[in-house]
Amino acid sequence: MTVRVVDEPSELAALFERDRHNHIYALADLDEPFWSASTWWRSGDAALGLVGLPGGRTIVYAVSSADPDGTLALAAELNDEIPATLITGSTGIAAVFEHAGRALVWQRSYHRFHLPDHDLVPEATDRVVALDPSDADAALALYATVPNAAFFSPSMLHDDTFVGILEAGSLIAIAGTHVLSEKYDVAAIGAVFTHPDHRGRGWGAAVTAGVIHRIGDRVPTIGLNCTVANASARQIYTTMGFVESLAYDECELAI
Repeated sequence: MTVRVVDEPSELAALFERDRHNHIYALADLDEPFWSASTWWRSGDAALGLVGLPGGRTIVYAVSSADPDGTLALAAELNDEIPATLITGSTGIAAVFEHAGRALVWQRSYHRFHLPDHDLVPEATDRVVALDPSDADAALALYATVPNAAFFSPSMLHDDTFVGILEAGSLIAIAGTHVLSEKYDVAAIGAVFTHPDHRGRGWGAAVTAGVIHRIGDRVPTIGLNCTVANASARQIYTTMGFVESLAYDECELAI
């Protein structure tokens, strides 16, 4: 197959805009600070990006709804370029790297959801409060109650999207965005988490609604991801109006 490096983000934007609700993360990754720290390859409608994150970490985006099979083939072709890292890919991506002799740390299946009309989401409870970078320590302490349960970096607080719920002065629930790009009009809600001692009270839905109302006038396309195994969360999101739009896999490659 003919593989080439993509030099202009506008080329990839045109590809991903065909199904923008499937490619919220990819479109945001074409914006700064990600684009300058990334390398993208393309073969026809297949695309793969080695995306640089703040702090120096890199992850792989290997999803193209225009050519999922071709993107798996592109991943196999680029195996030698891919470090030990997190991979988001079309369904079957883990098998591609296993076939190439790579060891996996873990793999999971996900559904991507988008919100066709965020104006229909009910107003968040008045218990929801806005968070900012000064709340980083409280957020880290909350996430530490269940290590690795949610992906969060304090740098995300700078996007002015995070909200939380306090009880007795302590943060017990939180949500925000993993990415937000006003240039490409997209945002992905993420880092949704409730303290284990406070679950079953609707706080996850409350903070998710709080984020939607905080960003709804900034970007028109809002989505989120949920593991296939998390049926309760999927039920919450569909009740709020989210619609499943894409099945995909994630895995982490070992050294």
